[in-house]
Amino acid sequence: MKPINQTDELVQNIMPIALVLLLTTSIIEIFYDATAYYTIIDTLDIFVIVLFCMDLYYRWREMPKFKSYIKKYWLDIIATIPFNLIFMGIEYLVFIKALRGIRYIARGARFVKLLRMPRFLRMREHIKPTKIRKVQPHEKELKGILSFKVIILITINSIMGTGIWFLTAAGAKHAGPASLISWAILSLIAVYISMCFSELTAMFPKAGGVYEFAKQTYGRFWSFVIGWTTSIAGSVTIAMLMLGALQYLIPMRYAGYYVPLAAGLIIIFNYIAYRGMQTSTYMLVGFALLTIITIISIIIPGFFELNMENFTPFFVYPAINILLAIFFISETFFGWESAIFLSAETKNPKRTMPKALIGGTVIIATFALLLAFTAMGTIPWQKYAESTAPLRDLGGEFFGTTGKILFTLLVSTSIIGAVASWIVTAPRLLMALAEDKLFFVQFAKIHPKHKSPYVSIVFQTIILMVLVYIGSGSYETLLHLLIPLILVLYSTVLLAVVILRYKKPNYPRPYKTPFGKWGPFITIGFMGFLMYMFITQTHGAIDILRISGSLLAFGIPAYFAIEIFYEQKYITIRKNLLAKTYHVWHKLPIPKPVFKKIISFTNIDKNSTIIDYDCGVGGFTRKLIKEKIPFKKIYAIDKSEEEIKIFKEYVKDQRVKTELIKSWNIPKEIKRIDVFISKGSLGYVNNIEKFLKQVATKMKKGGTFCFYVQNNIINMTPNALIVQNKKKIIGIFEKSGLKANYFR
Repeated sequence: MKPINQTDELVQNIMPIALVLLLTTSIIEIFYDATAYYTIIDTLDIFVIVLFCMDLYYRWREMPKFKSYIKKYWLDIIATIPFNLIFMGIEYLVFIKALRGIRYIARGARFVKLLRMPRFLRMREHIKPTKIRKVQPHEKELKGILSFKVIILITINSIMGTGIWFLTAAGAKHAGPASLISWAILSLIAVYISMCFSELTAMFPKAGGVYEFAKQTYGRFWSFVIGWTTSIAGSVTIAMLMLGALQYLIPMRYAGYYVPLAAGLIIIFNYIAYRGMQTSTYMLVGFALLTIITIISIIIPGFFELNMENFTPFFVYPAINILLAIFFISETFFGWESAIFLSAETKNPKRTMPKALIGGTVIIATFALLLAFTAMGTIPWQKYAESTAPLRDLGGEFFGTTGKILFTLLVSTSIIGAVASWIVTAPRLLMALAEDKLFFVQFAKIHPKHKSPYVSIVFQTIILMVLVYIGSGSYETLLHLLIPLILVLYSTVLLAVVILRYKKPNYPRPYKTPFGKWGPFITIGFMGFLMYMFITQTHGAIDILRISGSLLAFGIPAYFAIEIFYEQKYITIRKNLLAKTYHVWHKLPIPKPVFKKIISFTNIDKNSTIIDYDCGVGGFTRKLIKEKIPFKKIYAIDKSEEEIKIFKEYVKDQRVKTELIKSWNIPKEIKRIDVFISKGSLGYVNNIEKFLKQVATKMKKGGTFCFYVQNNIINMTPNALIVQNKKKIIGIFEKSGLKANYFR
């Protein structure tokens, strides 16, 4: 809808931002005790209602026909109902609380106030259509260098985590020797889940992994939410594994050293990740081999110490405990999502990734079964079940005190290796999101030499250090926080297999999951069982679910905030605000070295007709006049009304004409241009090639042009990655009929 005046335009601009804030505060109100902030939340709610009322007033002026108006805007009318005011203070009506019905209303008042859904439905206009690329930008730069042997080792290292080192004892505690059946059942389910991941990875072998599957299946909005969930789960996993390793290695009385040690390791691993996949491969393969050697070294001696009497009786608990034990050991197989982030850097990923995912899962399942079997065959299950460090105790059983120390070091190192795997792979997700402008585009930058998503790696380093500090000493809390997120995430992946079987039946599937149309539903049912067990068996499960649910829910306002950030009108608004905020800075002319470069490129003389496009507050034009360089005429064009206003304040030359435009175009009346100058516009235009073709049609034969862009590591312009890619941007100029050179 087109605003009918400035006030209407202001309402249209403020409304989406206010709704994002209201949605965020509503999530806080649902998931946390926000009693202290009710006044702020209610005030924001009333402010949004006022915006809706103003909007409805202006819409009535456009269409003053009652029936048509009601039919079109009935949801917006409902959105103006002030539920917060209707129920405000009802809990303080003490004299009527004795009435049962009123008492129930008072208890439910908090939730009734949350009936703001019609207001949030207004946000649906900001949900962008899904654009599916055949080739993602990263696929042109990242090289397939990982062989099957390397990727299967990385897969094993990613999945292994802490589970296999601790949970064989947990299985024995809850099901005794019969926990071997629990391991067998869980192994079969895990292998099937790996098959589902394999089908999707073979179809879409891209760095986005789970996010890419979701984009193909659920569309842009839900793919962001799933990508958001994956990113949070990955960060929590890294922090959890790091703390788990340090707690295993260093006694709790030295807990003060956890944070600095974890921070040091995070910096080291992220630096190795920054150095690229070839450097990272040596580290990850080394850790993986150490992990395999560690577990084999504890399994083989177990066969020589085996006492089959330890398995008699086999069933010491009711049969239901076999299922109970599955819940407590299920974390062993979390981690497929980490390995698949490397699909774009794997040789022949459509065939290699399925073999690695399934093969790696089978190997881990075999290790887990053998470890549980030999451990309970060596140490009576009652004693083994009480162990807090099973591998250390087994090492002591086989090799004495030296074995205890050695296996403590080996297990800690192995867990740290799993951390390294996650740190290396996780930035690929942020890179994939940024490529689709679902995160700041700068995070998709790939280092020209090392071929690593280095901006995402820097960001990850900061986030992980904060998480480790917050979660210091709380390994169990982080694990419990992770479980609901992972169960939701894996359920969406399993469901994607079924949906894509119907949505894209003819899409090539180099690997096809058996029973792909109904098998995932059974596995999703298993996920539901694990969630039920989590709720019933975990202390404080509801509080943990509330926190996990809020982390997932915050992805919704985050999505709208990012989409709004890259909408053209908000880019213009930001430019207007910057023009006001940095008024003094804008008075400064363009730097002299840059100005001299532009003049040397463009050959301006007394007969030159010039376009100063996206002129800002006139840095280039003012410098041209100040240096007394002759010209015939300048058209100063900009989309920002505020910048044009400031431009006119400082430029009074009669040869300069200003033009305010609404979209990225050149006014029709402007023709036969000698020189085209523009700062920054290439970073923002919707379609660079189309825009450049328009520039070409406006210029005289032999005319010159210069696009100059200021760039830094936090450049968040929509086209930052294209502009920074010399080969790509030069190619676009050539397609548009313009011969260009590129200078830094």
